[in-house]
Order: sequence, then structure tokens, then C-alpha cells
Amino acid sequence: MKKQFIILSILIFVFGLIPADFSSAENLTDRLKGRILLQVESNGEVWYINPDNSSRYFLGRPADAFNAMRELGLGISNKDFDSFNNVAPKRLSGKILLKIEDSGKAYYVNPIDLKMYFLGRPADAFQVMRNLGLGINNDNLEQIKISNNSNFVFIEKYYSVIKVIDGDTITVDIDGNNETLRLIGIDTPETVHPTKTVECFGIEASNKAKNLLTGKKVKLESDDTQGERDKYNRLLRYVFLEDGTNFNKLMINDGYAYEYTYFLPYKYQNEFKQAEQFARENKNGLWADGVCENYDPENSANNNEEVIIITECDCSGNLYNCSDYSTQVEAQSVYDCCIKKVGSDIHKLDADDDGVVCESLP
Repeated sequence: MKKQFIILSILIFVFGLIPADFSSAENLTDRLKGRILLQVESNGEVWYINPDNSSRYFLGRPADAFNAMRELGLGISNKDFDSFNNVAPKRLSGKILLKIEDSGKAYYVNPIDLKMYFLGRPADAFQVMRNLGLGINNDNLEQIKISNNSNFVFIEKYYSVIKVIDGDTITVDIDGNNETLRLIGIDTPETVHPTKTVECFGIEASNKAKNLLTGKKVKLESDDTQGERDKYNRLLRYVFLEDGTNFNKLMINDGYAYEYTYFLPYKYQNEFKQAEQFARENKNGLWADGVCENYDPENSANNNEEVIIITECDCSGNLYNCSDYSTQVEAQSVYDCCIKKVGSDIHKLDADDDGVVCESLP
């Protein structure tokens, strides 16, 4: 109860809302058709009640809400739209209108006053939700059926980051299985490459990824143009932070990674290329003047990280045990090397599958 009160207080502060009391409502669904609801006893999840079928649709984060509301929209001509003079007829209460003759610009018709609110960008859609959302408790929300149309139910799923291998390769817990991910569209300087020494700015890129991802949950997005896995059996994914930030793009934008097109153009290619151009022009990270002059890989590690330079790792089969290594760091480096090279713990060094190997070693 205390936790619920705290969450409710936060939502009232952020959204200026007090959850409505529907205890005496004869027909809750009818009263809420077309409304935007905020689930105040949870984490402020946003729902939209479609007036056409009285079902609720989860809107997720701003970008998802924007896309969903556009998909549920009703086409309208410029002539009809202009005739409303910003106040729609009652028959359009709670609907999303799309101006089909004007690049599909979207507007939400508020059921309370029938005024039309522009949903031009994700930020605009989020502002509409803030201003017009109605608080609702869990019991009342559960009385409204959820849409069975999976195309419009944007329930986000987040996964725990188990280990950051380097700036473009991480391990994530996906439904109880540790999966190694190769991030789409970026390439960071190497730190655990099987045939290369530590490259300039590789440690910085690895540390940046660790600072942002260690112990965090992330949302993953695949890309049909790139396939499901690479030749090392690593999942190919975009990674999004909990605040919606595209981590792949962030690494490029801040100068920790290069834009990387493997073979075919990918979904965010233009954005990533622009991010690299921005980093170059602003001399961010690895693009800074003189950052790689007189670079010495053996002295590149900072005081917070010990680095073993790997020039070779044999990942052809299960050949080694923890007893073959003198330190945990050495075993960990071979593990990371094989994860990057073949996509698996080929030597079975990680007994408890937590991403940290040979934990009994000094």
C-alpha cells in the first residue's frame, strides 16, 4: 500500500492527475471510449481506449504510442478537417484523425471538449498524453478488455544485461538463456579480438558500454535486412536503454564507435551515418585531435580495468579448463575472445552461466 501511494504521488506530481473514481459507473467502458488512461497504481503505463471496439491498447513509450495512434487513425480530407474549425463533431469523439492529403498528419480528438490535438512527433504525442491522460487504478482498468490485435499491442519487454564484452558485443539474459549479441550498425575499436591487439580507444569504448549497460535492462530490436544471427551465431540486434535511447546510435554519436554497414543497408543506417558525421565534426571521442598519437596498447588500460592483450585464442573445441590459467582475468579474456570469435563458451569455463568465468582463480 505504501509503495502504491508513493507511485500515485509521483504521477500526480508529474501529470497533475488524480485517478478517477469509477466505483459507481454503470458502464465503465462506454464512459472511457476514446480516452487516454494512465495506470497510476503501476508505473504510469499508458493505454488508449479505441472508441470503435471499446478495447484498450497499450501505448508503451512515446515512439510506440505515436506509431500505434497513427495506425489506429481514421483518414480525413483537408476540406472536412478545415470545416471543423478545430472542434470535431461528436461522432469523431476520441478518434485519431489522419489528414490523408497532408502527409498523414495525425490529430487526437479529445472526448471531453472535442478539440483536436496535433500528434506530429513522438514528443507531441507524449505531451498530449501528459495533458489529457486520465488516472485509473488497476481494478478499474482490468474491467476493460485488452485488444487481441497483436499489431497494436505494444507491450515492451526488457532483458537484463549479463556482461559487456566490449563496445559492440554484449551478453543478455533472454528468457533464462544467456545470448551473445552483436550490435547492428556499429563497430568499436577492438579489445578482445582473437587476432588483434587492443586498438586505440577500444578500452574507452568498452568502459563506456559498461558504464551504460552493466546491471541494466535493455529493449532489443531485430532487423530483417540483417538476418537473425551472424556467422558466429550471435544475435544481431539494436539495443535501447530504458529511457528509449538507441544505444547503438549513442556510441557513434559520442565518438566511441564507427558506423558499420556489413553488407546490406539497415533500418537506421542514415541516422547512424549522420551520427558519425556529427562525431567527426565535433571531434568527439576517437575523433578528437591527437587521440591516437603515440598510442601504446600495453599502457592503454586505465586504473579501473586490467587488460590482457590476446593475439590468439583457440576456439576449435573444448580444449581448456580453469586450471590451465593462472588468473581469473586471463581465463576471462580467453572466454571473451571465443565468445566474440565463435559466439559460445566453447571451453565451458563459465560453470554457472553468469558471464564471469573461473571465479575460484585469483
